[in-house]
Amino acid sequence: MKSPNRRALCSLLLVALLLCTSCVYMKMNPPPDADKAFLASNNSCYLATASNMLAGAGYGNGTTVQARANDIYGNMTAHFGTANTGWADTALNWWLGSGHNTWTTNPYSVVTVYGNKSPRYPWANANGARDIGNHLRNCDFVGLSISWPTNEAGVIGSGGHAITAWGDLGGDGALTDNPGSVRLTDSDSDTGGDVQGYVYDAYTSPNPGGANEGNGWYVNYDPNHPYIKHIVVLSPAMSAAGNRLAQKVVGSYRVHQRQERPATDLHYRVGTDVDILSYKTTIDWSTGTPPAITEATPRRSLTVDWDFTAKTVPYCTWVTITTEFILPVWNAIQYNDVRFTYPGLEPMKLPDIRWEMKTPFLRNASTIRNVTGGYVVGAFDIVETAGQRKVADYRFVHQYSYNQSPEEHTFILTGPTGFAAANFRFGHSYGYLETGALWGFETWMTRVPEGRIMLGAGPVQIPIVWTGQLPYPEGEDINKRIPDIKKGLMTKPDRD
Repeated sequence: MKSPNRRALCSLLLVALLLCTSCVYMKMNPPPDADKAFLASNNSCYLATASNMLAGAGYGNGTTVQARANDIYGNMTAHFGTANTGWADTALNWWLGSGHNTWTTNPYSVVTVYGNKSPRYPWANANGARDIGNHLRNCDFVGLSISWPTNEAGVIGSGGHAITAWGDLGGDGALTDNPGSVRLTDSDSDTGGDVQGYVYDAYTSPNPGGANEGNGWYVNYDPNHPYIKHIVVLSPAMSAAGNRLAQKVVGSYRVHQRQERPATDLHYRVGTDVDILSYKTTIDWSTGTPPAITEATPRRSLTVDWDFTAKTVPYCTWVTITTEFILPVWNAIQYNDVRFTYPGLEPMKLPDIRWEMKTPFLRNASTIRNVTGGYVVGAFDIVETAGQRKVADYRFVHQYSYNQSPEEHTFILTGPTGFAAANFRFGHSYGYLETGALWGFETWMTRVPEGRIMLGAGPVQIPIVWTGQLPYPEGEDINKRIPDIKKGLMTKPDRD
C-alpha cells in the first residue's frame, strides 16, 4: 500500500543527487534492483527488497547479480503471491530455509530486525542513519520499511513500502556521524536510473512544514516525507568460537595507459580461489555509468567492462582498479586479462597478477581472550623488464580473524615472464582502510631490501614476521594458567 498520489508526485519531486565518485559510498555498483509490475494489486515490494539483499549476499542463480535477484524474486512471488502485503524479514527467513537455497554453507543467514512494525511509529534511533551506513560497511545488507505521516488524531502512520539501502554520501570507512542522505533501489521507481538518492530530514526536526509522527528518520521521497519505521539486516553467521564466517579482502591495481590514442574501454577479470559471497569493484576514472559485470559459474571470478566512450582516458594516465571481496575466511585476489582498448588498435594488455596471504591459525584460539583481528596492508610495483619502466602499482588489504596470528604471515605473488616486482612494503592496521587511505598508507613495518624480483619462474614467497612489534597483544591463552588457577594462585599471564 502506498501514500495517496505517491506515484504522481514521486517523479516531480524526486531529488537526484549529482555526486562525484570520490564522495559517494556504494556497497555494490551496480546493485541488484528487482522491480515489480506497477499495479494497484501488486504489493510485493517486500519480496523485491529481500531478493536484492539475498542476491547481494551471493544467493540465487544467474551470471549477474541482477539475474540472481530476479531469480529469487520469482521464487518468492510464486510462494507468497503479489497481492498480500508482508515483511522482508519473513521473506528472507522463508527463502533461506527453503529448497531454493542450494548454497546452505553461505554464512549470510542471520536476519535481524530493528524498529517498529505495529503501531507504525518512526524508528527511535537518533543514530539510525549512521547505523544503516555502518551496517552496509560491515558486510551486512539492509532493507528499509517506510510509512507516511498523517494529521489524523489517533492514527500512527499510513501505508507502507520496502526499499533496499546501498549507500550514502560518506566514504568507505566507518561513519562517526549521521550521513545526510541514503542511496537505494526501489521496486516501484527507476526515476534517474536504478539507484536513487534521497535526503534525510534531521532526526529531531522531521518533515518540516508537513505532517509528522514525531522524531525519526524522514526522507524526501515525496512531498509528504515518509519515515523509516524499521530496518531488516542480513548478516553472516558466527562460528561456534564466536568469529564471523566472512571477511574482506582488497586488491587495488593501478595501471598505466601508455598508448598515445585515448582508451575507450577498460576490461579485466578479477577473482579468487573460493566462492565469492559479495563484491564491489570500482575505478578512480569517473565515467558516470557503472560497469558491465558478468559472474563466472561457480562465482569465483568476475569479468568487468568499463565504457569510457563519454570520457576517454588520455595518454600517460594512471587508472586505479579497486576490488573488494567478502569471502568465507580466505585472502587471495587475481587480476587477469587487464587491458585498455582503443578504436582501430590492438588492446594494451597489463600483466596478470595473483597474490595470496597465508596466516596461521592460533592453537586453542577458542580459549584465548582479548584477541583483536586486524589487517595487513601491502604494496609493490610491477616493472616491465624489456623497457625498464614501471607499468603498474599494487596495494592490498588482507583481513585476518581474531583466531589467526597477527604476527606471522606469508605473502605469495605470482606474475608473468617479462615482468619484475619491486619495492615490497608491508604494514598493519586495526581499522579498515578505504581506497584513499590505502593509497596514502605509509606506515610500513617491513620492507624487502632486495631490488627487483623476477616473475614467471614460480610463486615469490615473502615471510612477514612481526613478533613483539604490534601495539596490541595477541591475547591470553588461559590454558597456560590452569595449573596455577587450580592451586589458587593468581599469577600474571605470559603476555600483558
